Amino acid sequence: MPTNKLQQRLAAAHQRIATLRDSLGTFDYVCSGNMQRRMLPCGNPNCRCKKNPALRHGPYYYWGRRKGGRLVQMLLTPAEAEIVTRAILNYRTILQTLRQCEDEIVKIIETRRRLQR
Repeated sequence: MPTNKLQQRLAAAHQRIATLRDSLGTFDYVCSGNMQRRMLPCGNPNCRCKKNPALRHGPYYYWGRRKGGRLVQMLLTPAEAEIVTRAILNYRTILQTLRQCEDEIVKIIETRRRLQR
């Protein structure tokens, strides 16, 4: 491949990394884990939820995440669940962006090696 094309390829990869880096600053909340929405029966043996599973209580929102190598869960209000859900989606987007940055670094290294030949 001609040197000029390799130089253009390098510049394009650097530009893509700059764009990805700029996108990382746009997130307000970030956290890992997952969100579960559950409908649960209560402890009252005479309650309607015991006879009909469709009439269970809830929804209850649980945020599960790893802390110190262990799974921890937290019961959240609907408003808190909305914030945490957005934070989890942001976290996953950031991970995807970092993977894309890594791919661009690989392209840069491979292109530099071709230039040195």
